Amino acid sequence: RLGTPDGQEKGTLTGHSDYVRCVAWNHDGSLLASASDDRTVKLWDPKTRELKCSLRGHSDSVRCVAWSPDGEFVASASND
Repeated sequence: RLGTPDGQEKGTLTGHSDYVRCVAWNHDGSLLASASDDRTVKLWDPKTRELKCSLRGHSDSVRCVAWSPDGEFVASASND
């Protein structure tokens, strides 16, 4: 879910089929990456709540995501 610091809910990102374990904003806030037990990383536009792409390749739950400082790459860590 997306929300404001004062607790107002701004929307839900729907797309993962299992628990989300980690989220990370890119350097300018224009993208949000989410890591899930469904073995995918998804990239979202947080303003429109649109799914931009799904990154597949892990054979087990994805536990963490992090952006490179320039926002060009996203790295993921998995139980695989």
